[in-house]
Formats: sequence, structure tokens, C-alpha cells
Amino acid sequence: MNEPLQVSGLRAHHKEAIDNLVERFQENPDYLAVIIAGSVAKGIAREDSDVDCYLVVTDEVFQMRKQQDDLFYYATEGCNYEGGYYDGKIINYDFVQAAADRGSEPTRASFDGAIVAFSRIPELSEVVSRIAVYPEHNRIRNFADFYAQVALYGGYFSERALALNNSYLLSHAVSQVALFGGRLILAYNRILFPCHKSFMHVLQGAPEKPEGYLALMNAMLATPTGETIRAFVDCITSFYDWGLPEDKAVSRFVVNNEWNWLESEPPLSDR
Repeated sequence: MNEPLQVSGLRAHHKEAIDNLVERFQENPDYLAVIIAGSVAKGIAREDSDVDCYLVVTDEVFQMRKQQDDLFYYATEGCNYEGGYYDGKIINYDFVQAAADRGSEPTRASFDGAIVAFSRIPELSEVVSRIAVYPEHNRIRNFADFYAQVALYGGYFSERALALNNSYLLSHAVSQVALFGGRLILAYNRILFPCHKSFMHVLQGAPEKPEGYLALMNAMLATPTGETIRAFVDCITSFYDWGLPEDKAVSRFVVNNEWNWLESEPPLSDR
């Protein structure tokens, strides 16, 4: 079934592109739904913004395409405006349900404002509406986990990098301090972490953060010295009690960074 597009600020050429996308797939039984996401779904798209989408396929098609490394959808046909194209991902309904139940914050954020343009799954809109919700049950644990990263990378690792003139370690340490310092502020404000590309934009919009926070972060990133790193770490530390005593930070860091293979597959960077 097609669902009416009720998006404030939806441009006519984007609506036409969505209609064309639905028309392309609604007669194909392998495709169960078309979900529109991104700036077009939120009604904040530029004239030349692409159309972000999720294409929900049957389990059989999903597994086949996964084995073929063919889960990305790109097309220009149907986007009849300058610079227009579809930027999509192929998923199945299990993915949608898993995203609502236990999705990562970037996955949840990618469904923010998402609209179901076409669906053969009656309950799909209700499930999609539960995805872009801040995972409150993780918040307190995240405070401690993220702060341990800030404490170790902003302390021991950055200090060793400066002492040894190790530019790689310094770059890595500073980027981790910026990332997890920002994750703390987003978690404090109950804002989903979107992705690295949109991180700074979302962080800038966080209503509650330390005074001068972004200026201190940018100074640290531009000129990583002991002074700029300490200033940024201090502003985070003094802003809120993150629930992790200083003498517990190393233990928490070890569990999350060095022993992260014990209960699940190691992250890609550590394989």
C-alpha cells in the first residue's frame, strides 16, 4: 500500500522522485517497502539534495544480496532534477525490527523523521517510529564508558604521544578525546550520535554544554598540545559527575578497548 507523504517543506521535485521510486518497486514482489530518510524526509533538503532511502526486500533477496556485497542502492533515473540521485540501502524486515529493539545510535539517527512511502507490511510505520528514539537504558553506562575514553586518551596516551613525538598516537588520541567528549555531551542532552560526518553539526546544536566547549575542542584539534588537551578535558570533567571515579577509569578502558573480543566478535580495527 502507498502511504500519503505528509512532510512539511517537501519540494515538488523531491516528491516526484519519491513517487518514481515507489512506482519502480511496488510491482516487484521482492520489494516489501520503501522508506524515505535523511533531509528530504525531514523537510530540510536543499534544492539539489539526494533522496536517502531504505529498500525493504524479502529475506531471500536480502541474504542473496548480502552474500554478493550488493546492499547499496544508487540510481539517478527517476530523480529528474539537477544533481539528483537515490542513495539507498537494501534491508529486510528483520533489520527494521532489530533497529527498533537494539539499533546503534547512528542507525537510530538515520531513521530520524523517516517516512514509509510504500509498504506491504501493515505494521511497518509503527516499528519505524520506534527506531529514532534515544536509548535511555544505555545512558548511565555510556556516561562511565565514554568518560573512561576521555580520561585515558586525554591523559596517559596523549601525554606519551607528546613525550615520544609520536604523531600517529597523538592524532588518534586527540580524535578519540573529541569523539567521546562529544558523545558525553550528546548523551547528557539525550541526543542520538548521528555519524562522524554530521557529528559537529549536531553537537553544535546541543542546548546544554560547557561554556566555550566547541572553541576548546577546535583548539585541541587544530593544535594538540598538553595545554589545549588538558583545557578540553577539564571542561568536560568539571561540567558533570559522569559516575566513574578516577581510579576506575583504567579498568573500564581495558574491558571496553582491550577485552572487547571476550563476549562478541572483535571490532574490525582489532581483527
